[in-house]
Amino acid sequence: MILKYKTENLPINFIFLGIMLLGVSIWRIIVLDPLGFLFLLMALLCLFINSGVIIDTQNFRLKKYTGIFLIKSGNWRNIDTYKGLQIIKKSSVQRMHVLSISRAEQRDIYKIQFILKDKLIDVMSGNKKRITQAAKDISSALQQH
Repeated sequence: MILKYKTENLPINFIFLGIMLLGVSIWRIIVLDPLGFLFLLMALLCLFINSGVIIDTQNFRLKKYTGIFLIKSGNWRNIDTYKGLQIIKKSSVQRMHVLSISRAEQRDIYKIQFILKDKLIDVMSGNKKRITQAAKDISSALQQH
């Protein structure tokens, strides 16, 4: 069984940059400027690049990838010394300062880690509901083999 999880896209400011670059590239292509194709390429990268995890439970291997469209680049890691999964909770504080206004936001982030014989491998992170459901799915799929 192969489990696939999309973990993240680029931050929202890169998405907005991609939208602006897409508009500029269309305008540059309409006025027959070859530089428009370069802007189009950068826009597609900003809009569609993502990362994720593929877990092959039959062969006990894990691939963390970075991809765009159907192309997924990453290396397979062997997890045949798998002992279990653990979910850890971390609190992170994000500070933002704009002019004289500052604000801090605290969030709880949950992570899934594979416990191997000699090391820990971070698999994915996110909110509690998503991580606990993914951990249940991964655990049950690995128990079947």
